[in-house]
Amino acid sequence: MKIYLKNPFVSILLSLMAGMFMTISFLETPMKFQVEGVTLPVALGLGKLMFGLSAKLQWVFMILILSFLFINRKNHTKVDFFIILILILILSLEQFWMLPELDARVDILSSGGSLPPTPLHNYFIYSETAKAILLITAIILQFKTQPNRL
Repeated sequence: MKIYLKNPFVSILLSLMAGMFMTISFLETPMKFQVEGVTLPVALGLGKLMFGLSAKLQWVFMILILSFLFINRKNHTKVDFFIILILILILSLEQFWMLPELDARVDILSSGGSLPPTPLHNYFIYSETAKAILLITAIILQFKTQPNRL
């Protein structure tokens, strides 16, 4: 049995997106709060900047991935498309609901204001975790087996 990729471009784009996204979300974000001398407003401002840029780059990746899926759709399953659509849904929720709300909170906190706690930050963490799991799953599903021919 041989293993091959359904579409190398989709695999490359999914892998690049996963690497970029997970580095920002799960490595850079917590580490900036541990840097000596970085104030909370500065760390929050960096987070606002990085997550805004990351979301824009993820949209570029999603558009390219979806384009390549459609170009080579005969090699892909409904599950491949479903995972990408769920990723787009999560990214939409983040882009148009969570990030604007969290950015507004960052602006208030950075200007010295105070706010009551909100579960929105936890929802964002859950959505980032779901995206990571879905991206890893999508990458794994890009491999396909082909029986040996006798």
